[in-house]
Parts: sequence; C-alpha cells; structure tokens
Amino acid sequence: MPRQKKNVTDEAETIVADVAEMASVDNLPLPLPTRAKRKGVDRLAQINAIASKVFAKEGTPLVEIDAASLRHSKPHLPSGSTVLDYLIGGRPNRFGIAPCPGWPKGAISNIFGPESSGKTTVALSASAETCGRGGQTVFIDWEHAISPDYAAAIGVPITDPAQFALYQPNTLEDGLKILWLAAKAGVELVILDSIGAGVPKAVFGQSLEEQGSTGRVGLLASIWGVFLPKLMALASDSGTHVMGISQLRKKINTGGPPGGGHGPDTTTQGGEAWKFYSAVRMDFHRIKSLKTRDYDALTHKNVERFTSAIIKAKMIKSKVAATQQAEAEFYITFGRGIDDMMSVIDIATAHGLIHKGGAWYTWERGNGDTLKAQGVEDLRKQVMAAAGGWDELKAGVVRSMSSGRAIEMAASVVEEEEPAVDMDDILGTKPKPAEEDDGPGGAADPSSDE
Repeated sequence: MPRQKKNVTDEAETIVADVAEMASVDNLPLPLPTRAKRKGVDRLAQINAIASKVFAKEGTPLVEIDAASLRHSKPHLPSGSTVLDYLIGGRPNRFGIAPCPGWPKGAISNIFGPESSGKTTVALSASAETCGRGGQTVFIDWEHAISPDYAAAIGVPITDPAQFALYQPNTLEDGLKILWLAAKAGVELVILDSIGAGVPKAVFGQSLEEQGSTGRVGLLASIWGVFLPKLMALASDSGTHVMGISQLRKKINTGGPPGGGHGPDTTTQGGEAWKFYSAVRMDFHRIKSLKTRDYDALTHKNVERFTSAIIKAKMIKSKVAATQQAEAEFYITFGRGIDDMMSVIDIATAHGLIHKGGAWYTWERGNGDTLKAQGVEDLRKQVMAAAGGWDELKAGVVRSMSSGRAIEMAASVVEEEEPAVDMDDILGTKPKPAEEDDGPGGAADPSSDE
C-alpha cells in the first residue's frame, strides 16, 4: 500500500510529540513554568537543553551573540562608491562604528529603478571591488545583455574564470540551479540581472500555437516566493551576498486612476517576496545628465555631449543600519562606471578638507604638500598623479564623515514641527471675531495717519 503523505496537522503533532519525548528523557517538565525562574530552573536553559537533544544530528539553531560584535562592522562587500557605502551602513552607530559600510555578506539585496538608472553599473562595481580583494562573482544574466567591454572597463576580471563566471540561462529554473550551487559553495557575490527576465519552463516550453499566452497568472512571483526563504537561509550560512536587479513595471489597472488611485503606478519585478526577504532595498533614478566638450569624429570638431549622469539612490529598506528612507547622490561616467573621485571631491569640499574659491581648488596634504588646481578635472589629475593622493583624500573623507563633529551635527538636526490642526476650522464651528466699532463716522479713513 503506498505511503500517504502527511498533512500539515500530522506533521505538527509529530513535532510536538518529539519535543515532549525529549523533555521526558531529561525529566524536564512541559509546559514550562509560567514565571521566568521557578525553583532555580531557568526557562531558557530548559529550552536550550531540549533543543540540543532535538537537533542532536544537525546542530541546534541557537545563535549566541557576542557583545564585542556590536563594536565591529558587519562583514560586507565594498560597493565601489563612498556614497553608497555610507548610505547602506556607513553612518556611525552609538558605539562610533559603521554598522555595515557596504553590501552585507550572507544577505539578499534588491536594487531597482527605471531604465538607464545605473543598476547594472552598481552591480558590476560591486563585482569589481569583490574580485579586486580576491573574491569571486557569479553573474546570472537572464537578459543576455551584459557588455563584456563595459564590465572590463569598470574593473571586472571577465576573462579570469577563477574569479568571474557569467551564465546566461534560458529559463528561470536553470538560473535558480546555478544560484543555489553558487550560494552553497560560498561564492562571495551572486548577481541576478534581472529577476523578472527569467522565463519559467512552463512558459518557455510553449508550443508555437501557445506563444504569446501568459500562462498561469503570478507564476514567476510564486516561484520566487517559494525559493527566496530557502535561499536566504543558505546565503546566511555560506556568507554569500545575492544582489537581485529589478526593472520597474506599470501596475495592472483594470479601471480608475493610475495605480488604482493609491500610491505609485509602478512596481518592481519578482513579486512581493523580494520585498520581504531582502535585507537591503535601494531605488535608483537618474536626476541629471551632464555635458562636457569632447571631440566628434563626424564633424571633426569639439562639441558638447552627454558624458555622465547624477544618480539619486534612496534606501527603501535596510536591516543592517538605521538608514531607511535616506537619500544620496553619486556620479556615473558613461563607459567607465561610478565616478567615486567626483563624489569624494564634493564631500571633501563640503567638510572643508578641500578649499574652493571660484574655479580654484586647494588641498593641503598631510605631508605638507599643497595641490592647487583650476577646475575639477585639473584637481582630479593632480590627485591621481600625486603619490598616495587618492588613498589619502578618500581616507580623510571617510574619517570626516565618521567624526564626532559630523555625528553631533546629525543629532542636532530638528525637524520642523507641523502646524497644529484646528478642528474648529475644519468643522466650520470656529466663532467669528467680534467686529470693532469704528464710531459714528463708520470705517476709519485708510488715508488717515492715525
């Protein structure tokens, strides 16, 4: 007779019976005492003792928190941007420690935004930083759209199979298999581009007559909903950071105003599960394109053309630092990636490390040397040419942002109070002010000096 599959109730009863049996072996009474301590027995000690028996084979899931760990940054991967590192978790906590100045290891992140907002550039920059420190990256490209030349320009070792692996699966399920293997192996960074571009096998394998039909509604989201909780636990154990890139899509609206009349009319790919299981969710938008003069071979002239952009990053969700809803801006140069030098110069100028007068910039180095430049580009060249200049300037900026003065100023910021709501004004019950008596002559003459 075939064995019948247990339902949820049967499984729950089996778990309860197993725990009760383990408790009886050690003469530990269940239910536990109602008070925290009774007759010298600590309830938590009882639970831990039972758990060590129940999980004797696989090991108890109890996590012991070391007080010293609160005074150290969480293990992380640098983003390649001073601004993004600070936004994710670079602002010092009450111990004066940056909680997580970079993408957290052993966690999932979700970065999203409209097209050309820098999402893939941010992911490739994280890969370049990870590989540059001896780590490894697996890039799962469901879109089949990565530019190897651009990735190499950013610094990704795309030709080194020992550090970088590019996969372009046809179906969602094939990509998930690679993702699972990479996370289980403890690869430092896995990038998914993009999480909505993976086509489920049920849709990919449609016949010619079925092409164009959507199949089951919500199939992609349901697969991610089942897979992500398992992936989150696996990544936490292996230390892998999984970065999922999402495009923005219009919400399906069956009538009424955009967005159904509530909130934005766009949403991210992959369903709600990515919102729940991501430790970090960041929204990117291009807010300005910048022009510079450059040579144009078509006209054989120096012309103005768009060469870079300012990107605004907004922290939608953070489980690693108190940065929820924080915003910051950084630069991306077309063809080269994140321009961290420009961001550092801006921050250094704001903190007084670099003095600006008109178009002139002056930086006094720690060794006594002074760099004086006309314009940002001249300053950039001098900083890069000076021995140790870039490292010193960046370290000075990070130190200034983490200084006691910066923390003091941040703590002193007081939000403006909203005006009190007058219910009499709303209900129309406020008494009218008494009219002043202007005397027998009626209203006062506005031309009068009195």
